[in-house]
Amino acid sequence: MNKILYTIAIALLILTVACEDENNPKDWSENLIDLDVTFTDVSDEIGIANSYAFENNTPDLSYIEWDFGNGTTVRQESGVFIYTVDGTYQPKVTAIYGNRVNVETFGDITVSAGELISVTDASTPGVAGEENLRQLQINVNASTVFTDSRWDFGDGTWINTATTDTTLRYLDAGTYTVKFEASVQGALLSAEATVTIESGDIQKQSVVFDDFDNDAMYAGVWSEGNDGDTKLLNENKPDTNPYAFDGSNLLLMGKTGGWWTEGRYGITEGALDFAVEYTEVALRVYLEGNTVNIGGDDYNFNMPENERLLKFGLTTIDNHEGRVEVEKTITATDGWVDLSFDFSDKDFSHSNIMANDIKYLWIMFSHGKGTHGVIYVDDIVLKKEYPGISIP
Repeated sequence: MNKILYTIAIALLILTVACEDENNPKDWSENLIDLDVTFTDVSDEIGIANSYAFENNTPDLSYIEWDFGNGTTVRQESGVFIYTVDGTYQPKVTAIYGNRVNVETFGDITVSAGELISVTDASTPGVAGEENLRQLQINVNASTVFTDSRWDFGDGTWINTATTDTTLRYLDAGTYTVKFEASVQGALLSAEATVTIESGDIQKQSVVFDDFDNDAMYAGVWSEGNDGDTKLLNENKPDTNPYAFDGSNLLLMGKTGGWWTEGRYGITEGALDFAVEYTEVALRVYLEGNTVNIGGDDYNFNMPENERLLKFGLTTIDNHEGRVEVEKTITATDGWVDLSFDFSDKDFSHSNIMANDIKYLWIMFSHGKGTHGVIYVDDIVLKKEYPGISIP
């Protein structure tokens, strides 16, 4: 609307001037004024180079437009603009006072903004899985406060964060345009850098936590979460029943009623760090669709699909209260299903949970009250945390 009004005002002005009496021209000088406008370098105050505050103190203007010389214009009285692309620019302001157009042009501004985003290769040579790791930084004063900020990594992933230092692993070869977008004291900042990745096909690094056939990566003990509900394997399995299935020893959970069957693994030395090291837990499950005899007990299968739920939980203490959980639904029976439980966006602020001190892993299976079933679990895998990406 403002642009239309501006166009109409210019057209009327031209028409009026064209219709003046050449012998008796009117005096329009009272509508030509010296604009009281400023365009000031505030880089030190903002904390980002090439930051300029623009301000109008001229009263009674009916229209004002700032042109920053780089193709960007705004129609507002004042604000802050940040140049982020190298070049030489001549800003100007156009205003309407009465029925005359007033223009003021400022001196040239030379911008060197190539270092606003710096890209550092943060990978460690010779370490498996460290390929394509890039550290991205914004070069600003530590006191600079960003709001509504996010990193766009150019590969289809982005994160909302105010941090000016982040690390990203690119999975595929290519050239990516990285953007950091934010507001700084009312100014919109959009800075860019280019990242080139030579080789791709990088997968999210995983480590086997327990495959139930070999020693677990983290020493500990499996135990039952509910008395008599969970049948456990390896060091806990009864001598009379090996609980072997499909060529492997398994953690097996059976239930004859009630709501949840639980098994937990307690780490005896050390802990898992889900703050900076791990983000997901993956495992293979097999839901038995037939009657199974376990230790002399028959487990019949009569579970409706909406009650076939599997949860994975993490705790710092040997207690289910405050447990951080992720839930999945299993619809298929009589076949292996690969599940991944992503904890990267979960809240670990519970009083009993510390993300960097996870000592108990819980597997919980719901049969629904009054229904029966058996589930086999194999190959629990921990997936490394790679900031900025999430692998299905």
